Amino acid sequence: MQGASVDLGSGFLAAAGKAKVEVLGVPRLSYGRSDISFGRAEARELFALLSVSRDGVSAEGIAETLWPGEVGGRRLDSAVREINRAMRQAVGCRAGVRFVLKSGERRLLPAASFDADFWRFEDACKLASIAAEDAVRMAALHEVLALYRGALLAGCDDLWVLPLRQAAQRQAADAAERLAELVRADDPGRAVDVLRLAVERIDPCSETLWCLLMSVQGELGRLPAVRRSFELLRERLSEIDAVPSTQARQVYERFMR
Repeated sequence: MQGASVDLGSGFLAAAGKAKVEVLGVPRLSYGRSDISFGRAEARELFALLSVSRDGVSAEGIAETLWPGEVGGRRLDSAVREINRAMRQAVGCRAGVRFVLKSGERRLLPAASFDADFWRFEDACKLASIAAEDAVRMAALHEVLALYRGALLAGCDDLWVLPLRQAAQRQAADAAERLAELVRADDPGRAVDVLRLAVERIDPCSETLWCLLMSVQGELGRLPAVRRSFELLRERLSEIDAVPSTQARQVYERFMR
């Protein structure tokens, strides 16, 4: 399948003076034009957890999530020191400046220092769900799709990540479906582009997205595209030992008769 032509952008520009935190797709932390990395595994683990926990996590919750069975807070203290050290070096600030703050019993990444794609993603999802005007809703849905560069914390297979990853994928897929439905009547070609992007970047096994894509393609008279979409759906599902549902076959056959 050719790449979707709809221009949804990619990622985001971090606010001036803030480190850019990307966790939708392959994780990346940068400041200006320089990447920032942590030498210790516990620092990488803690930073990943706090990146998807805007309000922070208690010390007890961190230990239970990342290091179950750990006695004491030595790993947490070591991780916090490493993050603070690496960030001070990258930003060029004085010793003593903290980039992991303590608020009550919770540790968090301050919004004054970090700009995270996942935080923006959450905000856009919320706005899309409460916006009363179509223009505002469409802009928020567009933002959701632009931010979703790939699976949350791609490459990290820790158990705590999986439910968050699945939830983000569902939100992104829902955003694609809603945006396609909003533009379908006035601009069906754009709806096709949005849906093609969704089955490539978000969820290649979503029959809901594939069925909607075939429906819009069929309504446009693009029968070879409908046939190709059904073939791709069958290929994607075969990779997980599944086959197209009766509903998917009915959508396909409706245009192939």
